[in-house]
Amino acid sequence: MLRSYSYSSLKTFQDCPRHFKFSYIEKPPMPKQVAPETYVGNAVHRVLQTLYRMGSDGVLMPRDDAVAAYHAEWAKLDRKTITLSKDYYTVDDYIAVGEKQLLKHYDRYQPFDQGTLLGTEMHVNFEIPNTDFKIRGFIDKLWRRDDGVVEICDYKTGQYLPQPTDTPFRYQMGIYQLAVQAGYPQFEDIELVQYFLRHDETVRGRMNGDELDELTEDIRQTIFAVLDAHRLDAFEPKEGNHCHYCDYVDLCPAKRHGRILEGEVADDTKAAADLEVLADRYVLKNEEIKAAKAELARLREDIIDAARSHNLSKLVGNTGEVRVSLTHSEKFVTKTDNAGSFAELSHLARQFELDDYFTLDGRALMKDIYRKKHLAQEQLEQLAPFVIEKEDCRITSKTIQDDAIKDPDR
Repeated sequence: MLRSYSYSSLKTFQDCPRHFKFSYIEKPPMPKQVAPETYVGNAVHRVLQTLYRMGSDGVLMPRDDAVAAYHAEWAKLDRKTITLSKDYYTVDDYIAVGEKQLLKHYDRYQPFDQGTLLGTEMHVNFEIPNTDFKIRGFIDKLWRRDDGVVEICDYKTGQYLPQPTDTPFRYQMGIYQLAVQAGYPQFEDIELVQYFLRHDETVRGRMNGDELDELTEDIRQTIFAVLDAHRLDAFEPKEGNHCHYCDYVDLCPAKRHGRILEGEVADDTKAAADLEVLADRYVLKNEEIKAAKAELARLREDIIDAARSHNLSKLVGNTGEVRVSLTHSEKFVTKTDNAGSFAELSHLARQFELDDYFTLDGRALMKDIYRKKHLAQEQLEQLAPFVIEKEDCRITSKTIQDDAIKDPDR
């Protein structure tokens, strides 16, 4: 199992645990494919690294030479390995997009000698406290500005422009700050900055100690979730927009059947067709049941209203009768009714030494305490013999129309 994690690997697990298993555990041999959006970023980053390293020495690479260096990066790539996912875009279109971004940045920041350069393309890492887990990062540029602030920089070539309060910004840049502070504890005044070259915009933010502690705990819990998934072999696929850029679509359990039906994956097409019929039968029956439940709930409310308004305890029809019992009784408040009142009731019951009337909430104990390791190791080991493994099966369905409504790309 992994002993070292990165923002990329953690985000992969959060986006889709099955993709994580493909990428970091199974590593099945796959045809080499390159997403053009990814390579635009790689090529631009390499040129910027050179520009800033030279600039820190007082040397400015001419504008035309920077463009030539960018095209030289593309010349290293076999175009046959590039997979185009957007209609009408060619490889040359992507190259032009990257060149435009590079020139915008060049014109704004040349001669690239601002402040004191502390490093480019830096490998940094830190250890999660009280664990053996290491987090590694790759920082595009670290420099000290003339005002003394140390700036952690990340260059982005994509279309998405976040707010500094957005989770992806704080998660990625917070990891970088934790790594920098671990390696360079003398750096106290730190600002996190992402440069969005496409928009010629910067997004800036800062994170205090409490926010970094919260992030550290979040990372810790994510790693525990990875370990649980590995131990139980429970890497469930999670579909989303990230599927468009996944290299493992043909192997994915969530995509494979559809790919077989479309003729894009070789398999037993007869069996696949039988499974298609089975899926249709389940979806239709499930829709019928949901509609019947909704109708039954509405009828129940109508029956209760009728019984109240006409002072009835039984309604008689041609095909049967419906009895209605409207009574009042007393009960103690539950957590669902009112969490605050339930907590007060629990406190009183314990004061009255009524512990016999409390039952162990095994699900809460597993979810909130055991799984999150919120006990000492000795206590966790004492609980371990009482943990049993069981298989859970959850089946959900939706109609194609529902899928079309929810799909943002349609």
